[in-house]
Amino acid sequence: MTHMMHMMPGIPTHLYYVAVVTVMIISFALFVKFPGRSKDPTSYRKLDLLRWSWLDHLVKSRMVQTGLRLFLVFLFLLIILTGLFGVQDPGRNLSTILTWTIWWILLVLFILFAAKLWCYLCPWDAIATWIDKLHLWKVKPSVFSLQIKWPRQLRNIYLATFLFLVLTWLELGWGVTTKPAITAYLALLILFLAIFSAVVFDRKSFCRYGCLIGRISGLYALISPLEVRARDTEVCALCKSKDCFKGNAQGYGCPTYQYLGNMEKNTYCIMCMECLRSCARENTTINLRPFGVDLLKIHQARTDEAALVLIMLAMTSFHGLTMTPLWFSLTDRLQQGLGVGYTTAFTIGMVASLLAVGLFYLLVMATTWIMLHKELPWRELVLKNAYALLPIALFYHLAHNVMHFAMEGGKIIPALSDPFGWGWNLFGTAQYPVGPLFSIQAVWYLQVLFIIIGHVWSLYIGHRVALHLYGHHKSLKAEFPMVLAMITYSVLSLYLVAQPMEMRTSM
Repeated sequence: MTHMMHMMPGIPTHLYYVAVVTVMIISFALFVKFPGRSKDPTSYRKLDLLRWSWLDHLVKSRMVQTGLRLFLVFLFLLIILTGLFGVQDPGRNLSTILTWTIWWILLVLFILFAAKLWCYLCPWDAIATWIDKLHLWKVKPSVFSLQIKWPRQLRNIYLATFLFLVLTWLELGWGVTTKPAITAYLALLILFLAIFSAVVFDRKSFCRYGCLIGRISGLYALISPLEVRARDTEVCALCKSKDCFKGNAQGYGCPTYQYLGNMEKNTYCIMCMECLRSCARENTTINLRPFGVDLLKIHQARTDEAALVLIMLAMTSFHGLTMTPLWFSLTDRLQQGLGVGYTTAFTIGMVASLLAVGLFYLLVMATTWIMLHKELPWRELVLKNAYALLPIALFYHLAHNVMHFAMEGGKIIPALSDPFGWGWNLFGTAQYPVGPLFSIQAVWYLQVLFIIIGHVWSLYIGHRVALHLYGHHKSLKAEFPMVLAMITYSVLSLYLVAQPMEMRTSM
């Protein structure tokens, strides 16, 4: 296979070693310094953002939401048109630049700080809802939907997890990020799935169970400082109408079947604001809270969520690996040794990465289980500890993508003037000189900072989980294998950002 992409240097060797030593020191320092008492994960400080009437009015306004969605739909349609009819050069076509270099990267930051507000804006859901209701903003009954219940066997996130793996395979193995037309077809496929679900199933079943973007963002939203919650769950308990769940003339019932009276986590709330509009008692709000508190609510651990955490951890690292010279060497050897093409070699590597991370995690848990003399149920141990690895996955995701954003994000400026690559100059920026948004040195330090933040956060969550599971008298000893696992994952992340990285488009 010939590799023609532009390579950017990884972090310098001295910075890599300094970062590795820092990770080691922090790990063992915090290991003995973390508090020895477990706190109630459901008790934390909150700031009610809707106590300000202007913000309350803004959030509940359907016209505001519709206006924002119309703008996103316009961009979505522009991506489709430029992808299908523009020049098939990923560095000049708006579809690939806007989708993979701007949106795909900024989406993670948006989720980190604003939870599932992307779902509030989502153009796929907007179009599907408008088709089903035949109106842009009014609360109306469904016109076309058959209102079939989502199949019981699929009432989990395994379908979304499978679609995430398919997207990863397409993105990395088939080079979707460098193919404007395929990017457009992929966007249309997701739109088809959203519309199909809207006209066949009840409420927003695709958003709840099938949307790969919604499910990935659902797990990342556990870290976010925003939450939609009931102000007082006792008020919910006394409420007879349950309008937030069932709906009324002011708002639809919760599209993902969340009941505010017992909802504790962000995972499945799509922040559509319907519960705020329908609650006659004004008992729902948006809170500002500490980062990451939902990760401590492991009493609600689920097998499908834990599996997705491990898959995300594997695939974020795999994503970085596939853009390094090491990967090109490995796949070339596979191709020559097995006599297969690149696609087959890539698939073997992807499956091997998934298995390696999964087996390594199970080995760590088996070691912990033996150290605990098998006193805890195996399933509980495996599921609840998995959530502690989520910050490592998220912040490596940011560390990897900050290079793409810094080095390639500036291409959006000329692309806005010439979105199809046809020689237009709509805003006078078509000839704007493209260069890095900030220096390579700044990128290196940001990458190291992101990885260390994710590591420290995972250590803290892991310690809190250990206190919950093992108690203080056993937690230090029993959590040691998990600390070593976190060090391993973080050092691997640092190693990957120390390698030269292939850019999606040439500079």
